[in-house]
Amino acid sequence: MKVGLLIDDHMARPGGVQEYVRGLGRFLLRHDHEVVIFSSGGPSNAELRLIRLGSALNLRGSGSSTSIPITFATRGQLRQLLEHEACDLLHVMAPYSPTLSGRLLRQSRACHVMTFLVAIEPGPYRAVLGTFARLQAATLRRFEARIAISETAAATGRALYGGSYDIIPCGVDTTRFVPHAAPLPELAAGCANILYVGRLEQRKGVDHLVRAFARLQRQAPAARLIIAGDGPERRALEQLVAELKLTNVRFLGYVSSAELPHVLASGTIFCAPATYAESFGIVLVEALAAGLPIVAAGNAGYAGLLAAHPGNLVVPPADDRALAGALAALLDQPAYRQQLGARNRAAAEQYSWEQVGQALLNMYRRLLETQA
Repeated sequence: MKVGLLIDDHMARPGGVQEYVRGLGRFLLRHDHEVVIFSSGGPSNAELRLIRLGSALNLRGSGSSTSIPITFATRGQLRQLLEHEACDLLHVMAPYSPTLSGRLLRQSRACHVMTFLVAIEPGPYRAVLGTFARLQAATLRRFEARIAISETAAATGRALYGGSYDIIPCGVDTTRFVPHAAPLPELAAGCANILYVGRLEQRKGVDHLVRAFARLQRQAPAARLIIAGDGPERRALEQLVAELKLTNVRFLGYVSSAELPHVLASGTIFCAPATYAESFGIVLVEALAAGLPIVAAGNAGYAGLLAAHPGNLVVPPADDRALAGALAALLDQPAYRQQLGARNRAAAEQYSWEQVGQALLNMYRRLLETQA
């Protein structure tokens, strides 16, 4: 089987959608299928071949950054490309644009599957996507199946595109994210590390974590806050740390995919304080696989995921006091943290790419058999 993975966004941008595409592509290759990625940009390598179809116009929306792709290829060129690649199935990452994915869909004769991956709050950005959806009524009818990574993502998908969605979660490489990975030497000694991993954007709520840590330090002076990631809020967060006179906070900056398992292995507690617009929480699943206990803000995506994993603590979004209290509760119970971490690791196997990828592959086969 040959599968085309179609993503409007630039594959070099850090993000959960890009990780989903890479993880799915690697799974399919391991199972002897051909894979090609169609994208507005990004690296192509010996492992995953990428065809760049245009460029991306960067925008900000729903408290985060996104992009609108633009391709100047003609209809004939797109049709010729698809005929040359001869994909049996195109798997489109949604929401998608009429300016790249929509144009390819109009020329495609393959089987078509959509995965809706995001949660988008009502507002101007969602209104733009709603306009795009109305322009794409014809291509929306071309999907033989619609998937969402969570019920939260499915709710946004239904609001924008209508239809029904099968729920198949994101996958994670549970052979990379393991409790026994080597921690970073500079973070290994002397402190209980409260770890945040992710982009430094307004909706991620890291300012609430910093303020919660200021409360926590009065009762847990040996605790340390590790902030792994980069983004437009970094300077403001560094200023906040200085204003609060916090001395036990480390900013690691951008963390590569190769470094990430070792960063997670350096944590004592994983904290995810995002306040809204989270559809699932791939960082939470990576933390589960690494055997870390979790404290998270109860946005719809995180709350939905952690409801299946009791013992991890969920607090109201943007509540600094509740966040500090939950972190203190776990810091005070080392034996419970160890038990919870072991349960989390066992639970993470349901999100392994072998499990998730097989569910997707089974769907592909059913659809292609129906078309035959």
